[in-house]
Order: sequence, then structure tokens, then C-alpha cells
Amino acid sequence: MDVNRLGAIDIGSNAVKLLICDVINHKDRIVSKKVAHLRIPLQLGDDTFYLGYISDKKKDKLAHLIYNFKSFIEISGTEDFRICATSALREARNRSDIIEFVSATTGVNIELISTREEANFLFLGGMNGEYDSDTLYVIVDVGGGCTEIALSRNNELVYEESFKLGTIRILSRDEEKKEWSRLKEWLEEKRHGHRNICLIGSGSNINKVNSQFRRRKIKKSDLRGYYRKLHDMNLEERIVNSNLNLNGAEMILPAINIYLNIMKILKVEILQVPVIGIADGIIKDIYLKKQIAGK
Repeated sequence: MDVNRLGAIDIGSNAVKLLICDVINHKDRIVSKKVAHLRIPLQLGDDTFYLGYISDKKKDKLAHLIYNFKSFIEISGTEDFRICATSALREARNRSDIIEFVSATTGVNIELISTREEANFLFLGGMNGEYDSDTLYVIVDVGGGCTEIALSRNNELVYEESFKLGTIRILSRDEEKKEWSRLKEWLEEKRHGHRNICLIGSGSNINKVNSQFRRRKIKKSDLRGYYRKLHDMNLEERIVNSNLNLNGAEMILPAINIYLNIMKILKVEILQVPVIGIADGIIKDIYLKKQIAGK
């Protein structure tokens, strides 16, 4: 049995995540089993979306974190890994300085990925090879800075788009309304009248929600009820009564609200939550490229 231990570091707007998985090809299906998962809410987006750049304090913290994640990767026997950064670093004015500093400090390189690459990782993580040819799969990742949407049909990525709607990013009322209009128009255009829609939620925010339900399929009515329950609590009550840490308690309401709005636009009643994220797609991409290179 040929098993590859692979890793991914996802530098997001809210948190920096490390994922290590053992990956095998079982009967032409890629199977990934989690070895380790670490998540630190560094909240780079707080700097980028308010200041326009990443502060020296956050720069130093990021370098220390990547150095320690690198050590963890080496200790675990991981044979290959990638470090990918999304909107917070992508939009920071000093992104080149940050990348150079981290590289000089840690000896590893950060890849600043495009929204297209991010959507491809979202697609790879969200689709497990099983699909219905009559169904349009809509994979949504609500992050701190952006909401990424990938549309898949016949197990292929057909459309992707990024919207500046996130749990950290603050927009004016007019800006937010305009971005929601753009999202709605884009979805209605790209669905091409498809009635069979499978909505898949990806990323830490919806995974936190699913940890409360533990059923991998969440009804819109249940999600709305959970939102109302949390909305009636203050921050301390959400931490104590809902098994959420401080970061989760702060981020969960805006994240649920985005998912509920997308469910309303698509007129779907069920949200699938396979408990995956961008890092899963990065690992799958590494594995596929290794398979191609080995042929």
C-alpha cells in the first residue's frame, strides 16, 4: 500500500491552519485521513481590511507561527507540503515584504494564490469523486475576508468567483448591498436554470456550526433556529453555552448569516457539510501532481 503523508498551511484572513493527512489511492478514489490539524486565529484581516497593510506585530507572529508549523511538519514525517495565503495577504500593501520576511526567517516560501487557484482548491476539497450528472454542485467557503464560490458539474470545476463578504471584513451598507447584488446575479446567471442544486459548505466557520449538529446535512430551518438562539446570547454566553472559543463565538453569527442568504438565493433547504476546507484541497492537489509526475 502506497501512502503519502502530505501537509498544507492555509494563511487565511481569520486564522492560520496546518493540516497533515495520510493520502492513498483506493480503487481509483483518493482517500485522505487526518493526522493532525492545528488552527491559530491570527486574524491578519484585522490589519489588512482596516489599515491596508499587515503590522510589524502580526508579521512577527506570522513568522513565529510558520516556523513552529514547519517544525511540526518535519517531526511528523510529512514528505511534502505547501503554504498558501489568501485574501488578507493578497490585499495587503506590504505583501511582498511580509513574504520575504517569513522566507528569510523560516526558510520556507509562501505562495500567494489567486482567487482562481483558491476556488480550485475549494473544488478539490469539496468533491470526493462521487457525483450526480444532473446536479449542479455549489461549494461555498465563508472566510474572514471573502466568500469563495465554486460551481461543479460532472466532477469538473465550471465556474468560480470571489465576493468581498466575510466575517472580519467590514463594508459600508451600500458596499455590502452592492456585493450581495453581484453575488445573487452571478449565481442566477451561472446556474443556467438548474433545479437540482447541492450546496456544500467548506471551511472552519461552517465546520464549527456542524460540530453542534453532527449530522453532515443541516436543514435551513435548523440553521436559522441556531442563528436565532446564538443571536439572543451575549459573547460570554455563546462561549459558555455553545462550546465555542472566543474566536468562534465572534465569527459564527456573520458566517451563518452568509450561508442562510445563499440558501435563500438558491432556494435550497439542505446544506451539506463534509467538514473540509481549503487545506484539504491543497493536499489533494499535491497528491494529484505527485501521481502525474510518477507516471
